[in-house]
Amino acid sequence: MNTKLLITSLFLLLTSVTFSQKISVSEINEKRSTSDNSFYNECEIELKISGDEVRKYKFVKISKITKAIDDQGVDLINDDRTDFDYLKIDQTAKIKLETKIPSRKAKTIKELSGEISLYNPNVANGSEIKIANYQNKTNVNLVPGKSDIQIVYLTKDSYAKYVQENKNKKAEELKKLPEAARQLAEGLVGAFDGLFSSDDNDTNKVYFYVNGDKAKFVDLFFEDATGKKIERNGSMRSNNLFTYYFEEKPNPNWKLVLNIETDKSTKKVPFKLTDVELP
Repeated sequence: MNTKLLITSLFLLLTSVTFSQKISVSEINEKRSTSDNSFYNECEIELKISGDEVRKYKFVKISKITKAIDDQGVDLINDDRTDFDYLKIDQTAKIKLETKIPSRKAKTIKELSGEISLYNPNVANGSEIKIANYQNKTNVNLVPGKSDIQIVYLTKDSYAKYVQENKNKKAEELKKLPEAARQLAEGLVGAFDGLFSSDDNDTNKVYFYVNGDKAKFVDLFFEDATGKKIERNGSMRSNNLFTYYFEEKPNPNWKLVLNIETDKSTKKVPFKLTDVELP
């Protein structure tokens, strides 16, 4: 197989200035190959967000890419790379995205536009929710007040009890429940058949059911009695079920901390970059 591989980096000064933030393309890494293997074909673009307003926030992510097109008219939006996570803002705020490979004739990305989210979680703006004695709060929505998201702590025993109490309820009975309770019942009952197998003896993991607008769910972690964050071994998501793994059995004295997006904690900033020169 004849393979031609081009790997280049280019620093640019292309800038989009909106709402006291400056968004610029700081680097492009491009690989092109005659191979169909996606490993050898990628276009990674790094955006830098700067300005005094950015310093008011702790995290940043790309919310969405609305348009990415090269000067040959080729659509570059990569549908497999549109799920972005928040990144911590340190000295600089930089985020990366991957697009499809531009046309071999293309010299520029004609337009790259979308939206970024700046996020500052704290108790005052309702985006950081701290819950003591979380192990006594199973099968209930842990997000207070009216919200587009529900987060529920599950255990093997609590889930079995919940299903037993609700699976025989008729549709008419469910309709009488408050909206949040009805959504919870419909979502949980029968949703995770076989989740808690009898031979599952791993006590170092915890389960949470997340329903509603999951895009507003940012993170979930635990703190010890001193407020120190408990490091986890990893996490896994399967549809609405989120599983978190730890080196030890979760302690009842740990405090559960939920991070969710709220209007006061998040700022959406649109951007539009044009004629981005390709390497």
